[in-house]
Amino acid sequence: MKKVLSMIIVLLLSMALTGCNMQSLLGGLMGSKEKTSSKSSQQEEKKIIAVALNQDDPNKDMFLLGIQELAEKEELEVKVLTSKEEGDANALKDAKVLIVQAGEQSFLKEAEKGDIPILALNGLPPGVKAKGVILPDPDQAGKLMAQQIQGKVSEGQVVYLQGEAEDAVAQMNVAAFKQELAKNPKITVHSITNPPESETIAMQSLMEHLQKNPGQVKAICAKNEKLLALAYELLRSMQLTDKVQLMGGQANSKSLQRIAAGSQIADIDTSPYVQGVNAFQWAQKLMDKQSVDITQSITGDQGEVAAKIIPVKTVTTENLALIQKSYAKAAEAQKEMEKKKSESQAKGSESQGKQKSTEKSSNGNSGKGQSGEGKDGESKEKNQEGSSSAQGQSGGQGVMPEGVSKVTEKVHTEILREYLDEKGNVLGTEKNANDQVRTIPPEMLLKEQQQQQQQQQQGGQGQQGEGQDKQQGGNSSDQAKQGE
Repeated sequence: MKKVLSMIIVLLLSMALTGCNMQSLLGGLMGSKEKTSSKSSQQEEKKIIAVALNQDDPNKDMFLLGIQELAEKEELEVKVLTSKEEGDANALKDAKVLIVQAGEQSFLKEAEKGDIPILALNGLPPGVKAKGVILPDPDQAGKLMAQQIQGKVSEGQVVYLQGEAEDAVAQMNVAAFKQELAKNPKITVHSITNPPESETIAMQSLMEHLQKNPGQVKAICAKNEKLLALAYELLRSMQLTDKVQLMGGQANSKSLQRIAAGSQIADIDTSPYVQGVNAFQWAQKLMDKQSVDITQSITGDQGEVAAKIIPVKTVTTENLALIQKSYAKAAEAQKEMEKKKSESQAKGSESQGKQKSTEKSSNGNSGKGQSGEGKDGESKEKNQEGSSSAQGQSGGQGVMPEGVSKVTEKVHTEILREYLDEKGNVLGTEKNANDQVRTIPPEMLLKEQQQQQQQQQQGGQGQQGEGQDKQQGGNSSDQAKQGE
């Protein structure tokens, strides 16, 4: 007991000598505690969706636009990885989900080892177990491709460039393609595969087949744009563009130009933007530990994987103008989003620089103006009261009803795609809607409220610092007058 009393007396004496009071001392201790807890909560709540796209995919910007537009609305961070970053061990730091279209085996294994759920986009990655896959309907795509061939070819050979032989999606695609063309016994299908990233081998096989079967090949179909573009160049070199029809399975800006020029009969719109939207929504549910209502699946080299199947449609000369407008509009939106992102990063760097200079000047003026602490204390209390009243007026932030054990949020996302003519008139629309119910722990809301209060207190301290500077200026002028 005596020890406790002696400690209290020493504390009171030190406070009297330094001119500080109990309220400011406790306020400083509590403030530092709040700052520490605020920083730790920010680190805990940091959620990042990492995205690794195939840089050779002509529709990568549309995939990314679908992901980024929803991420901006939901205020979630998306980290788009470059090819170099995929080889960095720290590339997946703080990532809660990885959306991947292509990636090195070591990189994907690193994500798998770190228990980061992998969502595959547009196909299954080999060698790893994906949590799910978002892809265009392979059966529907194969069937639609075959129907376009049936309208142009009555007999002869059709070559199908399948791509990688082990690709499960490509296998489903070519199976549906062959099944549909089997309705005409006068048409035979010859499929060509190639090892991973070895499309030139497929072109060599295609050239040899054309040379061995002169005049018999009536059409060439390809699963993706890379194979179809190489086939088009081969036909040009062999002067066969007028004799062999071309049909694609992945519409993009370049293939749409070929259709417009008459070099290609049709293509398949795989809705890359919609794929990106669905990938983000699935990733968000994984981060929030919510169940996903997916009933379909496909089987790859790692077994059965849940699959979100996206409907596809044919692009012909009849609807070409509408599709081209849609792709052009998406490209403009992606450029605008990249511009806004670069501007916000520049502003962020500028504000950080100003904040550092402000901290230096405030540290340099620490210890001054002790004579005005009483008035400053009063102004600080007024600022806090103003902050509290502002919180009450803004819709009850900082108020948690008693007895709350669970908080849910209902989120409705709606995407409207418009097809316009040259004059800007709307000729057709596509509408996709998604409803989500998210569960938020009350503790997380309380932490957010503490952060908001801390930021408001820091704003009040900034105003208090301005008052101190003005007061010091007034004291200096009074001293100068007394000297005169």
